[in-house]
Amino acid sequence: MLSQRNSFKGNAPESAKNSVKSSHLISRATFVVVDVETTGMSPINDRITEIAMMKVKNSVLVDEFSTLINPLVTIPAYITSMTGIDNVMVQDAPTAREVVPFITEFLSDAIFVAHNAPFDWGFVSQTSKRERGIQLLNHQLCTVRLAGRILPQLPSKSLGPLAQFLGVKIPERHRASGDAYATALILVKFLSYVQRKEGLKTAEDLLKYQYRTR
Repeated sequence: MLSQRNSFKGNAPESAKNSVKSSHLISRATFVVVDVETTGMSPINDRITEIAMMKVKNSVLVDEFSTLINPLVTIPAYITSMTGIDNVMVQDAPTAREVVPFITEFLSDAIFVAHNAPFDWGFVSQTSKRERGIQLLNHQLCTVRLAGRILPQLPSKSLGPLAQFLGVKIPERHRASGDAYATALILVKFLSYVQRKEGLKTAEDLLKYQYRTR
């Protein structure tokens, strides 16, 4: 369902952009929904094995980028059992150093979105800094936090139960493209809700909204 780009040409940008205007209307803001699969939980000690990025504008999925990444370290067996990604699958994949320029170009000045954003942001920002010396400065939006605001009655805000509750099918669970695609559809539903029901108008309103308590 989702195409995978594996052609890596071009030069790394000199620095990350951060010109996103938080005063932009939500309908005009660009969101990039990100999901990573990794060798572990630490963005310092562990490495990305797969990344998927879905670009959303005016509640429409307009572009996508995804690839396996050779982490240059052994993928633990328990990670393979969960994600299905093994050492053979990534042996011919590009390295993080090769992929980072394309990640930063695709992300550009968009709002970074993920389900449990601190996890994905930690890996993407740390990898960009470590591999290319690029400091990412994008605003971050967490769909777990939005779920907590919008659906406080839902016992679990994890991606599986949330997607099921909202009628969103996850094409392939615990693979970056499947999880990112489902998260993008959830984001679209949330954006519609906060504009219709909560009266939010700007990206700044939305970014603040995720941290409020009821």
